Amino acid sequence: MEDGKSESSDKQTFYNEFFNVFGITRKRVASFEEPIKKLGNKQGFIDLFWKGVLLVEHKSFGKSLIKAKEQAFEYFPNIKENELPKYILVSDFNNFELYDLEENKEYVFKLEELYKNIEILSFIAGYTKKVYKDQTPVSIEASKLMVKLYEELEKSNYKEHDLELFLVRILFCLFADDTGIFSKDDFKYFIIENTKEDGSDTGALLSQLFEILDTPEEERQNTLDEALNNFPYINGLLFNSAVRIPSFNSLMRRALLDCYNFDWGQISPAIFGSLFQYVANEKIRREFGEHYTTEKNIMKTISPLFLDELRNEFERIKKNISKLKEFQIKLSKLKFLDPACGCGNFLILAYKEMRKLEIEVLKIIHNNIENEGIFLDASTLSIIDVDNFYGIEINEFPAKIAEVAMWLMDHQMNMLLSENFGQLIQRIPLKKSATIKNTNALTLDWNNVINKSDASFILGNPPFVGARMKSSEQSKEMAHIFSDVKKGAMDLDYVCAWYKKASEFIQGTKIKVGFVSTNSITQGTQVGVLWNHLMGKYNIKIHFAHKTFEWDSEASGKAHVHCVIIGFACFDIPVKRLFDYDDIKGEAHEIVAKNINPYLISFKDLFIISQSKPICYNVPQIVLGNMANDNGNFLFTKEEKDDFIQNEPNAKKFIKRFAGAEEYINNKERYCLWL
Repeated sequence: MEDGKSESSDKQTFYNEFFNVFGITRKRVASFEEPIKKLGNKQGFIDLFWKGVLLVEHKSFGKSLIKAKEQAFEYFPNIKENELPKYILVSDFNNFELYDLEENKEYVFKLEELYKNIEILSFIAGYTKKVYKDQTPVSIEASKLMVKLYEELEKSNYKEHDLELFLVRILFCLFADDTGIFSKDDFKYFIIENTKEDGSDTGALLSQLFEILDTPEEERQNTLDEALNNFPYINGLLFNSAVRIPSFNSLMRRALLDCYNFDWGQISPAIFGSLFQYVANEKIRREFGEHYTTEKNIMKTISPLFLDELRNEFERIKKNISKLKEFQIKLSKLKFLDPACGCGNFLILAYKEMRKLEIEVLKIIHNNIENEGIFLDASTLSIIDVDNFYGIEINEFPAKIAEVAMWLMDHQMNMLLSENFGQLIQRIPLKKSATIKNTNALTLDWNNVINKSDASFILGNPPFVGARMKSSEQSKEMAHIFSDVKKGAMDLDYVCAWYKKASEFIQGTKIKVGFVSTNSITQGTQVGVLWNHLMGKYNIKIHFAHKTFEWDSEASGKAHVHCVIIGFACFDIPVKRLFDYDDIKGEAHEIVAKNINPYLISFKDLFIISQSKPICYNVPQIVLGNMANDNGNFLFTKEEKDDFIQNEPNAKKFIKRFAGAEEYINNKERYCLWL
């Protein structure tokens, strides 16, 4: 099909091959050069005519299609009523314009995009046309609809492991419906056409579908319903474990169908975190310190950690084909670990950027090979896969979402590769997966996830839990990890445990680490405890850092946390990068530094150690500083304050506005009795 140029000599071969794409022999349904009178009773010939279905007018390569469309309509007055076509197609071998006369719609695409438009041409293969609603891209609103389904199921006492795994499978199917893993809208119409409106059979049918998705085609029963058998074998262990069959009602079925109003093919990594934050229990969210992030903020970590350096190398060598091939092999060997991966946002975006860079490499290599007249099978081009990405996550639900999200991003990047090379590329059934361990990263030897000799980069945003907010279990973990620190370890934020574990793990390697943290670990007493220990015992050097900025969440409620990003390793480099913010909500400006110290200043390393003994004589020793050490008895909400003053008007002068960390970050209004 790609070689056609001349209307007269190549047209028939082109359309014979075109119909073969749909499993149809052209001569069985359509004829070339169908004689017919045009307007003005002039003799004309329709280039290709399938009576009652399709009329084609064709032009030579590069010719205008406006005249072709005009010619097509000139034939209509003399076509018999029962032979009038439903579609008009005009083309010049490379460009296609399809006119759906019944729906009054027009579709324009190029030959290389044919695979993406198979659905609108499915009438050629005899498929009944489905009516598609306009879809809006996936957004937070889409995740709210998933939460509605979650809540309806949870109300029925369908919960915990079964509900969470069921929801992840639904997410995958929604995505597959919009991205070519399934035929367009097969999942949607499978539910609409095969389940009752009261939802009574929906759960059982979904369970049967999940079983089919886990069964290779050759192992399926030959008596299977065609609607089920059309679904592909997915593998990847996503559908292999048994879950209880949910008992749906009409509200649950409606909540599921409402999810189809969005284009899940455009899903972003942040949506997974947002979804989890909506459904997770608020108390658990706070306990584990989860915050979900925009792609922009994740890029602040991965760009200086590895991406900028790789892109600079690409720019230096992109005119040297042999070096580009070596560079691609280098990319395929890089391995990434997120030891607090949550829903996998950092891993997903890192994978996306690696694949995008690889595609740029492949385009140059391909253009060079194409000039030599060699055919390239695009399905073998990419050698970067999801199995180079590793995560550790303590909660089961986000761990499972992270694993599935990596597959979805892999498929999106295969679609991008397909667009660039004009060949359909899929990795279905799934053969490889990211390694996501559902366990506690602080009690696990990370070598059991990935051997440190294989790892290239460690990245992520470990839990944000303040020193005074840790649970008893988290405090025990900290005590064990910092057992070699004699003083001050219990005053450290929970995130410091990941810094310590990472520093131990990277010893004797060239692994680079990039973590997001609350800015408290670069201020006050924590610097003297944490960084004095890491730099002294493990020879840690800070390679790059973002000074304090406001870290936005994609989720509802917007967790506005004052953060820093710190990139480090156990070896030094001559030039460091420091990103400073004039406005913590604005953009950073970069400073080149010889050294970045733990206070994130371009200065030599130093530590201000806390001490209780005064540096001068004849003053008492400080036991505690200024703190609200009253078990909350002197604290008031606004309502409590107003009520107290009404009962004790003379106390008004003793009541002051009170702001701790929680009040400041969340803009809460509280007061205290200041005596």
